[in-house]
Amino acid sequence: MSNLLEKFKNKSKSLFFIPFFVSGFPSFDFLEGFLLKNKDKIDILELGVPFSDPVADGPVLQEINYRAMVRGVNLNSTLDWLVRSGVSRNIDVILLLYFNLIQNKLEENLKRFKDTEIKGLVIPDLPMEEAETLIPLFNKYNLDLILFISPTTRDERMKKILKMAPSFLYCISVKGVTGERDKLPEEGVSFISRIKKETDKPLVWGFGLSNSSQIAALKGLVDGVIVGSAIGKRLLNNEDIQEYFDELYRATL
Repeated sequence: MSNLLEKFKNKSKSLFFIPFFVSGFPSFDFLEGFLLKNKDKIDILELGVPFSDPVADGPVLQEINYRAMVRGVNLNSTLDWLVRSGVSRNIDVILLLYFNLIQNKLEENLKRFKDTEIKGLVIPDLPMEEAETLIPLFNKYNLDLILFISPTTRDERMKKILKMAPSFLYCISVKGVTGERDKLPEEGVSFISRIKKETDKPLVWGFGLSNSSQIAALKGLVDGVIVGSAIGKRLLNNEDIQEYFDELYRATL
């Protein structure tokens, strides 16, 4: 059983809380202090590696990616920081990155991720067909490859993804890119309700969440929630996010 499937199997709360931060933003020092202070509230940390063209992201996360890259944050500095800070020793970390950052020296990179104690990877631009061939290699390094499903995924393709997925399923709840929504999209709720009948693998709601009432409404439907843009917007505005973060966490209990 994969790292994260075992973790979901043993979860003792309603929903796993999976906050998303972009590496190095607003600074490595801030992230180290905030994440370690809140490590007991974070079930899984999704950490984005800054990229010049993050196609899955809306304007908030695009801006954060740009600001981090301007300051020189990249894959190497991210991995160095994770080791130096102890974040990946204290929190289960999955990296979100784009495949061309690692494909030239893929096995060397996977070994480094394992040595850094990364638990898994989310790769938005990796086609399903290529993902299927790479799963054995990821397994060799004890890394979960986390696959996406969305309301636009064709039924035949969906069945294949559900069967081959080695870890939890990252459910894209809306058509479009990341960003806050005022309410849960009915299309996303009905989509995940249908998928829930077809698999026993954990389902995690991604895209669009911004408040505790939305999270509470997902109890019983999914196994975890990802919140990224709403946190990022507050960081861009130089707001203190602790109270907001606590509110989101409490909604998952």
